Amino acid sequence: MGRDGKVVIKRYQNRKLYDTQNSTYVTLEDIAKMIKSGEDVQIVDNRNKEDLTAVTLAQILFEEEKKKKSLLPLSALRRIIQDGGENIKNFFEQKIDAGMDQLAKAKNEAEKVIDFIKDELKPGDDGNLIQGVLHKTQDISKKIDEKIKSTVESVTHVSSLQNEIRNLRKKIALLEEKLTKQK
Repeated sequence: MGRDGKVVIKRYQNRKLYDTQNSTYVTLEDIAKMIKSGEDVQIVDNRNKEDLTAVTLAQILFEEEKKKKSLLPLSALRRIIQDGGENIKNFFEQKIDAGMDQLAKAKNEAEKVIDFIKDELKPGDDGNLIQGVLHKTQDISKKIDEKIKSTVESVTHVSSLQNEIRNLRKKIALLEEKLTKQK
């Protein structure tokens, strides 16, 4: 690994690529996998130490296109060729880098939501996450029911209603007393 945390790949005159970190020869496909896994790779000419990273990455893109993986739309490839060197850099900085930034932000937000869900939702007793979700939903439903019940009860505690109930009880008691005397 290089001083700045990069994996240094030496390119020899015979086009062989040597991974100095793992002390092994690698292919363009191996380098593509390293980059996809997030490693920072630098390819240097073994003879004159010239940085060949950009050229090698372009070669990887070319190989991917040959395999019909179509990384870029045909119109974008035409435009890159039409606009030439400096515009390629601008194109990637403006379009690809901006898109990658947005993608990274979206990924971070999605991970936060997933972490929140993981924290809030625990699997049920049987280890099933759906059961955990159902239990959580039932808990929330119970809390809502309790709130509604307490709200309704607070409305029924209006003093006029209580007085009316007391009066009705008194009347019932009087009626019971009269019935008892008639027997």
